[in-house]
Amino acid sequence: MYGRPPTESERARALRDSVRLIIVRHPFTRLLSAYRDKMAKRDPRPRKFKFEDLQAYIVARYRSSRSADDSPFPSFPEFAQYVIDSTGNFSSAADWKEHVRCWVPYWAHCGVCDYDYNIIMKLETMEDDQRFLIALSQLNELRTTTSWAHLNGVSSSQLAMQYYKELTRDQMLQLYKRYELDFKLFRYHIQDYLSVAKDA
Repeated sequence: MYGRPPTESERARALRDSVRLIIVRHPFTRLLSAYRDKMAKRDPRPRKFKFEDLQAYIVARYRSSRSADDSPFPSFPEFAQYVIDSTGNFSSAADWKEHVRCWVPYWAHCGVCDYDYNIIMKLETMEDDQRFLIALSQLNELRTTTSWAHLNGVSSSQLAMQYYKELTRDQMLQLYKRYELDFKLFRYHIQDYLSVAKDA
């Protein structure tokens, strides 16, 4: 509908003259959403990333032989430990992009430091942020839009504490290290999560 500007100078002008926005969410909620979408159901999409093979690998590698859990899907703690172990020595955005498909931090995936965003919208405050965007951009036709959500069922934000209480404090701190730039760039905090750690 709206083609890419054909020349580099036109693209630069379009970027300069446009409202540049990014929509973010709490890094832990985002990780949980990826788990629910890619690790906790059959036939996750896109198939080309072979998430089912990763599900089987995580179960084989992280599930104790004494476990009563016979699910073909990794538990959230198993998945979290996999993320911790598999990303521990990443030192660049290229490492994340090369080895991870769905839970890459914003800083590595979205060029957060490369673009001068006018607006950072947060999923947690979407209604207020949406009103601000509409007013700033004079997109009056959006004033009657009630929601941009595409949610089916209960959101990961609503379920986050239920899942994260299965993790230890150390696991949460290790995950925090992996996503620390996202926490800091977008002013998210870990304290509420640490308070529900299973060894808190």
